[in-house]
Amino acid sequence: MPSSKLIFSSDATRIGQDPRLLAKRAQRGELMRVRRGAYVPAGIWAALNERQRHGVLAAALVHTTLKSPVFTMKTAGLLWGLGVVGVPRQLQTLTDDPRGGRSKNGVHRTLGSLDQGVCQLGGFQVTDKARTTIELAGKLNFGEALAVVDSSRRDLSVRTGQYPWSGLTAPSPADAADWDKESPWGPALQLEALEEAVSNIATTSRQRRASKIIEFSAADSESPGESISRANMILQGFPMPRLQATFTLKNGKTARTDFWWPELDLVGEFDGQGKYLRGELRGGKTIQQVVMDEKARENALRALGLTVIRWDWGEMMNPRAFANILIDGGLRSSRTP
Repeated sequence: MPSSKLIFSSDATRIGQDPRLLAKRAQRGELMRVRRGAYVPAGIWAALNERQRHGVLAAALVHTTLKSPVFTMKTAGLLWGLGVVGVPRQLQTLTDDPRGGRSKNGVHRTLGSLDQGVCQLGGFQVTDKARTTIELAGKLNFGEALAVVDSSRRDLSVRTGQYPWSGLTAPSPADAADWDKESPWGPALQLEALEEAVSNIATTSRQRRASKIIEFSAADSESPGESISRANMILQGFPMPRLQATFTLKNGKTARTDFWWPELDLVGEFDGQGKYLRGELRGGKTIQQVVMDEKARENALRALGLTVIRWDWGEMMNPRAFANILIDGGLRSSRTP
């Protein structure tokens, strides 16, 4: 994963160099200007994905403002590694200015308290994990909100042994790479903490909405795609599956499945592109090897007498196509006449 390697005009001035040279390098295409007084080598910028670029912009904002911003909503959710779908076009920050939400220079400011529910996450100030989760749950659509709440209830910090950017006084170049996290940071949020955060939501309608999403949430949902799949099952009235069921195959190996309906001997699998396209998730295997292994695994599940159905992101986001896949597997919707 490439690092951000932010270059600041202030650093050039500090060591006696003319900061205008950075602007000239940007004009020649050697650097990418990401914010006034902040640059990234053009080759590195080109190699970053949207999430990482958002992280670079956040780090640049921290370095180039006198008062450290407090990140909120999707920007804070990305920093926490929550199951946020998509990247906001602007950095989302919090302000206690009564004039409230204003957008300027790639930063959107939302009115909110800076006294409670704010914490330090390495070199970034953010709304805390519970506040971030619940505020997103109150505003996002049902599927995306469920993905965020599900992810907040997972605890993978034991694997890493620390929070992101632990001990840093300011975001470092490595922060951009860490931004592209697939797993949440910090201890799993307990239901009590989520429910307490709900009580701090300003409007009753959003409180009810967030509470309903907490009710449907599951700590063992492992990706936004799985969460949104389950959300669509709920919305379309299909029976709820068991999550992350483990089967012992005839060769003695085990296979863990995304969804399982035991009454139908039916297994459902969400096919995210990550396991095929991202090298670190393929474990050094080629895409062809991953596809072949997945096919062998599916055949081994079928050898146990299970029916296996699969869907990808596009099929999941098409209600009719998704329903047809579930129906073909033998499921029936409670909403079918």
